[in-house]
Amino acid sequence: MASALLYYFLILIFGIPMHECVAVLRDGRCVIEEPCFDLSVMANVAELVSKDVIALDGEKILLKHSSFDKIRKKKNLHSCVLQKIIDLFQDVLDKTNGTYVHKNEEINHHHELIHIMDQLRNCVYKKKNRCKKLYKMSDITTTSSPMVNILKKMNPNQLAVLQLQKLKSASKRVSDVHIQEKVMDELKSLHLYVQGKGFRKNTND
Repeated sequence: MASALLYYFLILIFGIPMHECVAVLRDGRCVIEEPCFDLSVMANVAELVSKDVIALDGEKILLKHSSFDKIRKKKNLHSCVLQKIIDLFQDVLDKTNGTYVHKNEEINHHHELIHIMDQLRNCVYKKKNRCKKLYKMSDITTTSSPMVNILKKMNPNQLAVLQLQKLKSASKRVSDVHIQEKVMDELKSLHLYVQGKGFRKNTND
């Protein structure tokens, strides 16, 4: 009975601090790891910037989540694809700066989002050598838009190449208003594509 009470007492002493820490215990000290980036902030600002953009019909630039999920589970693939996604979206934001500014707003959310994209880039794992090989594959391989049933059978590498090709095609026509509107529309769900293995969750990763 006494040993059971002692065990319970030790759990209370050592368990509570660890619970309150909600971080990592290193050398007996609680080390709080700050998040590398708050995706909810980006989602909220993106919604403000693109709230007046009407959803467009036709093929999207970003793959559907069911296909992109295969990419996000692979750290190297996800990080390489994310870098190109950020390149395109940031390019469009730069070109449309002033176009989507809403009247009577004290803060220029469009300009704020451009700054946020810079911060986002810093939280993507950098895999230069791996990316070079993948980018080269996307340049060599030519893939037309596959049917839904074919997409389901494609492996993560094939899907990553396809996504890179779609991004490259859009980048070549980035001055086209139609492409700009597509990007601004897809901006609303961009934060969902960032989540995955290629995105650093905290500053100590």
